[in-house]
Amino acid sequence: MDWRDQCREKLLTAEQAAKMIESGQRVLIGLGTVEPQYLAAALCERWQELRDVEIVTSNTMHPYPWFDPEKASAFTIHAGYLSAYLRPLYQERRLEFSVNTVYSPAKWLEGERSTGMMVPDVFLTTVSPPNAQGFCSFGEQLWYSRAWVQRARLVIAEVNPLLIRTGGDNYVHVSQIDYLVEQPEPTPPFRMTPVVAPEEQEVAEKIGALVASLVRDGDTIQIGLGSISMAAGFFLREKNDLGVHSEIITSAMIDLYKRGVITGKRKTLHPEKLIATGMFLEPEDYGVVDGNPVFELRDAFYTNNPLVIAQNRCQVAINNALAIDLTGQVTVEAFGPQMYSGVAGQLDFVLGAYFSPGGRSITVLPSTARSGTVSRIVPEFPAGQVVSLPRTYIDYVVTEYGIASLAGKSERKRAEALIDIAHPAFRAELRAAARKRFWP
Repeated sequence: MDWRDQCREKLLTAEQAAKMIESGQRVLIGLGTVEPQYLAAALCERWQELRDVEIVTSNTMHPYPWFDPEKASAFTIHAGYLSAYLRPLYQERRLEFSVNTVYSPAKWLEGERSTGMMVPDVFLTTVSPPNAQGFCSFGEQLWYSRAWVQRARLVIAEVNPLLIRTGGDNYVHVSQIDYLVEQPEPTPPFRMTPVVAPEEQEVAEKIGALVASLVRDGDTIQIGLGSISMAAGFFLREKNDLGVHSEIITSAMIDLYKRGVITGKRKTLHPEKLIATGMFLEPEDYGVVDGNPVFELRDAFYTNNPLVIAQNRCQVAINNALAIDLTGQVTVEAFGPQMYSGVAGQLDFVLGAYFSPGGRSITVLPSTARSGTVSRIVPEFPAGQVVSLPRTYIDYVVTEYGIASLAGKSERKRAEALIDIAHPAFRAELRAAARKRFWP
């Protein structure tokens, strides 16, 4: 039976579905590369009829009309991670920013703490067509979707036949979806691999080689979203029997899997499986993942739970940073008090790797920014700087000039280790600041 016959009573046009949303409702949007674009566009078309519809989104991939200032009376925007399309709204104070890691909303599910991000009136998402048993896939992005389906009063899903299917928790039965909207033209796989700028290519290669020196055969790895950290993954090709427990699957991981480097044979949790909650891939990588039983997408509350992560022996977390001060405080998400992105799952995996027997957390960053005019290693953060990672759990820090091991070191020793991997042009200045701050 064709899925349309199976679900005929649930089928609506995007315009019909959008009319079911009312003023004052909270609408959650499926995350990242599988945003329901036709539903979003149809809802935006109703802006003159609506008031105070709260749109809850994160890492938005498209410039939807509801971001326009003239539509502010119809839509308010709430986000937990800022993409390039959301940053201008934050800077103009037209967006509410939710302070959270990927895992921390698990606490919000508890009664008295229930908050907007977890209690929707409407959930708009994208799914694959149902299979013969009636199960749809959420494609390459799972995250909180299953929790939102269970908690939303109204669930409307666009059906995209090009979505991949994976193992794990990446499914929803069509009986749990109230209405379905067939995409007029299927949305092709999204390309989402940050590209290293040409001027940073040499830096990225040096950092990648240093990161590889900290990764051992049999380790379980996590690689965070970011051009330098994701590029570092390609330097692990000489390793053996790596495993994956990560927030996201990257193209570097697909490359390592195809080369036989990632096997998961030595994993202590889910051996031989690549575990994540989302994927950011090149279009040619989707064929490797689709229907492949070794790839499992699981709920973000599972993948990003530090207590779960720590069950992997020798868990290694590899993540980007924007800046670090001489005591080891790290910001990954903001310039001063001005938000740039979000901490996402980085703190979750820093803690999980720290608690993992034999685990390591590796923070990577180029030594400078703005064409070499600014040091990313600073004496101290300015007043109001958002600190993403506390200095108490920072382990290894890598720039193109070397590796600083901070665990177990005093403030003085940390400062010395970080100055040694700073850009030579800034070392004298940093050394003078350290002496003034940490020595009598």
